Amino acid sequence: MVDGLKNPKSQSGKTNILLIRTGEAKRGVVGLYQAGLKNEHSRGLSVRFRGIDDKGVASYLLSLYCSAAILSDDAIAVLEDVVVGEYYDYD
Repeated sequence: MVDGLKNPKSQSGKTNILLIRTGEAKRGVVGLYQAGLKNEHSRGLSVRFRGIDDKGVASYLLSLYCSAAILSDDAIAVLEDVVVGEYYDYD
């Protein structure tokens, strides 16, 4: 299974693919963002200054508050054990 790690656990050349239909009009998957956050920079994103270290490097804490809503049963699917190590190169 290719799991995104630098060194995959196996050399099978297989992975799982997540299929998502997006958008409210298509009865797909939509994102939900929390409004009115403290230190809100944009929709659902909170940015907080953490300070400056002794080398003059500033640090910030970024937090994104969001969820996903699946509007119908067929809006999301998984293709399992897809072979990605072999392919045909079309002319």
